Amino acid sequence: MPEFLEESIKNLTQFSIWEIEESEDELSEGLTISHVEKKKLNQLKSHVHRKGYLATRQLLKKLGIPPGSNKYDQNGAPYLIDGRYLSITHSRNFAAVAVSDKKVGIDLEFYREKIKKIGPRFLNIEETETSQDFTDIKYLTKIWTAKEALYKIYSKPGINFKSQLHIQKSSKSSSVGFGSVYDRGKTFIYNLYFRYYEKFCLSLATSKF
Repeated sequence: MPEFLEESIKNLTQFSIWEIEESEDELSEGLTISHVEKKKLNQLKSHVHRKGYLATRQLLKKLGIPPGSNKYDQNGAPYLIDGRYLSITHSRNFAAVAVSDKKVGIDLEFYREKIKKIGPRFLNIEETETSQDFTDIKYLTKIWTAKEALYKIYSKPGINFKSQLHIQKSSKSSSVGFGSVYDRGKTFIYNLYFRYYEKFCLSLATSKF
């Protein structure tokens, strides 16, 4: 079974991860792809991105989402025509989707050495206690995925990851937390859920109400 994991959070949000081991042809099996989806697929030149896209279609099918039920808004964010919320992420040979009755954002990233170079660009003073925070790959990946999830749930272009997205300090192995988006003099707070795996970290953001 290519599905890596499926989990439900408080019966409101469901996310599922697919480990991509198949060819494009194998990932296309059993899929009914709409004209819009086919056009989007054909625009993807990278073989990895094409397989990631097909894997997300397989996950949507498994979650009972009919073909053509997901659309994209003017900012490129996905949504479902039945009123539920949708978020999608893809990294290397893993893809994940989240479906929720509340606004949702999901991000998955592999642990990579290069994140230490960009850490100072997205970490703010509230998220750092020691200099080790800037060299701890797993911690940096946790914060990065959390901020990506916040960026997706807030869905407004131009948000600054360092100054406008803040992750509440918690233990480095914590499975839950809170994140804030500061915009136009207002603060928007979201629930965060963290999942740690051998090679990657996943963060999920949902609205509090």
